[in-house]
Amino acid sequence: MQPRITIPLVAIVAALGMIAGSAVAAPAGNSNKLQCFSDPPATCAISANGIATLDNSAGGDSGVYITGSNLLGKRLSQVGRLSFNYTGTPTNGSPRVTLPLDTNADGLTDDYVSISAFFCNDGAGLVDITNPNCTIFLNSNGTTPAAANWAEFVAAHPSWTIGPDGNLPFIIADDTGSWTVSNVFLGKGTRTSGN
Repeated sequence: MQPRITIPLVAIVAALGMIAGSAVAAPAGNSNKLQCFSDPPATCAISANGIATLDNSAGGDSGVYITGSNLLGKRLSQVGRLSFNYTGTPTNGSPRVTLPLDTNADGLTDDYVSISAFFCNDGAGLVDITNPNCTIFLNSNGTTPAAANWAEFVAAHPSWTIGPDGNLPFIIADDTGSWTVSNVFLGKGTRTSGN
């Protein structure tokens, strides 16, 4: 079964109060803190030690993003670390990292790439996207993999950049279930990692 990869803009826009058509927009400042978003009845809560609980047991979408990401405007080849730990059973598309992409150098988000824990994990709850065993999905391709791994994806698209117009990378779960997400690296670490 192929993954169900969607762009959850409605949930993110509603949860963050952004204008329609944008994804998670970078807030002012550079505070580098893990933040929640959710579309009820789903919930997201972050513990004092930086572990986010995404609970979609009753439906809805939930996820996290990091303010102050240093990925904005970078080429794919400049990405050093994209990873997170999770607990719970991954589905085809949840939880997953989603990155906004500028594919034609116009300074706007043209597409999104998604990397799901279902297709990218070490069997012990680590999703390390730059490792050679992570299938990469371009959202405009639907359920067809864009690349067998991050290196292949980068080589095929050397001029593409991430979050050119301030849209942030995020982790989302939009299937029914419950997960924890921790040790999030989306250009920078979580508030507990110090980088």
